Amino acid sequence: MIAAILAHIALCALGVAVAATIAVPAALIFADRPKAERSLSALLGALYTVPSLALLAVLVQFIGLGNTSVEVALVIYALYAIFRNSVTGLRSIPPEQREVAAALGLPRWKRWLQVELPLALPAILSGLRVATLGSIALATLGGYVGGSGLGTIIFTGFALQNQSMLVQGAIGVVAIALLAEFAFRSLERVVRLRASG
Repeated sequence: MIAAILAHIALCALGVAVAATIAVPAALIFADRPKAERSLSALLGALYTVPSLALLAVLVQFIGLGNTSVEVALVIYALYAIFRNSVTGLRSIPPEQREVAAALGLPRWKRWLQVELPLALPAILSGLRVATLGSIALATLGGYVGGSGLGTIIFTGFALQNQSMLVQGAIGVVAIALLAEFAFRSLERVVRLRASG
């Protein structure tokens, strides 16, 4: 059970981390380009609406059974929430703060790192929280396509009609989700307090 919980957390953490490394830089690039941002948002939104089992079935055809297909699905679903929240956070930055940073002669990348990202961090964390909670649920379906984690316990429980396995798997998923929610909420609160103080 512990091994399954750790595998589940690892699956979700990797998927969200990869999605964040794609979505946050993309938000920095496209936040000031409304037309391109709308097109990218539409694409990511369309991918987000694809039913998870259908997406996993397609990925298995090209990638095969196992964790790789699950990870790709997790990344695809996490991209939309992280990108949209990051763009929202960046666009909420007061124009005068951007102007001060530009007046100081900071190069674009330093403005991103030292001014824009810290100010947009609460919104980015909110996107990461949504993506993480969604990933915890989606990773459970990975047990259906040979992925590791708590999904293996749940689907084995279904196959064997073992009520105890089903309950253990479900409790594990709920526990991980609640811990993730608490951790992100606490982190968001700290970030907001520091920003206001």
